[in-house]
Amino acid sequence: MLFVSHFGTYGQQKHPSKLNDVFFEYVSKTLELKPSDAAQMRPVIKKYLDERKKVYGKFSDPLEREQKILNIKMSSRKEMAAIVGMQKANAFFSSEQAFRRKVREELKQRNEERKKN
Repeated sequence: MLFVSHFGTYGQQKHPSKLNDVFFEYVSKTLELKPSDAAQMRPVIKKYLDERKKVYGKFSDPLEREQKILNIKMSSRKEMAAIVGMQKANAFFSSEQAFRRKVREELKQRNEERKKN
């Protein structure tokens, strides 16, 4: 699987851009993006991830943070829909959740394996 083969080398590093690359590959494959659409989506997704990261650093109130993230998602969805259509733009956020879940599972599994050794 794409995720497991790539994540193995990136999970330990402190280079979010590499993890973002793996995320972008995962989303491109999941959404079945054409190469031209993928090229147009890359800067939109990068901007989305950067803005989202800034929110987590700025807002300590969880509800305010959620609202800011929602605003970013709505804005990003609009940009994505102009490139790939509303259905795939909506599917992007499901793919994002699935990717985050896989990252958590992978890290949990690695942590359990370390405890055994």
